[in-house]
Amino acid sequence: MGIVAAGASLLIMLILDRQLYVCASRIILRWYQCEKMPPVKYADVHRTLDRLAEKFDVKCPIPYMLRSSVPILFTVGSARKCEIVMSPRILDLLDSEELEALFAREMARVSEGSVPQNTFAALVAGIIASFSTIILWMSLLSGFGQENDPAPKFIRFLAMGIVMLPAALVVYLGSADMTLRSDMMAAKTLGNKKILISALKRAQTDMNLNCVEYFNPGHVHLFAINPVKVNSFMDVHLSLFNMKPDLSHRLRAIEGTGIN
Repeated sequence: MGIVAAGASLLIMLILDRQLYVCASRIILRWYQCEKMPPVKYADVHRTLDRLAEKFDVKCPIPYMLRSSVPILFTVGSARKCEIVMSPRILDLLDSEELEALFAREMARVSEGSVPQNTFAALVAGIIASFSTIILWMSLLSGFGQENDPAPKFIRFLAMGIVMLPAALVVYLGSADMTLRSDMMAAKTLGNKKILISALKRAQTDMNLNCVEYFNPGHVHLFAINPVKVNSFMDVHLSLFNMKPDLSHRLRAIEGTGIN
């Protein structure tokens, strides 16, 4: 009976894991309250994505809008379909050519087949990393100080120390970092490295100057530009998620592609 029960439990876990893997992108889209971008209102975006999907020989991702004042762009999905998520800010910040260049690097990620793996890793790591915020709110709701008081912040700091390491390990071991490869593939496919370099620089500069929003660190490996910053000692755990090459390294790699 014990062996049968153990086998049944294992089978149930595998089924649940498979279902979670398939639904990971939908959960993340709901996490950020993303909405589909209407084809009529965002006709230029849809046309650009259709053109790039044909160029990269992939199924066109469905565009979604993330309500944020930060220039965010990332792709989630499964083996069947992908969704590309963008903020209004990135649409306002970049011109059409720069936007196409960043879309192209997302298409490169779809083409490489790393999107489903990275999406599932983001879901698991994001859930783990969320516990530090939950603990902060529990301390506030229990009357243990106010949000600006040091006590709840210290509690959150301790909680982050506990949960951020396993969350970072999930990202490190469970995701595939194709940042440099995607950058170079996009530049080569478009035949213009200067536009991609300009887009990355402008997005990074705007993010450094204006990003005051909180993003789950377990998700940042998905983003074209990492919005998570270490502003104080209390945020030092966030440095565990700086797994992508820094922008200067990325720009050197793009410069080395040998195209104009």
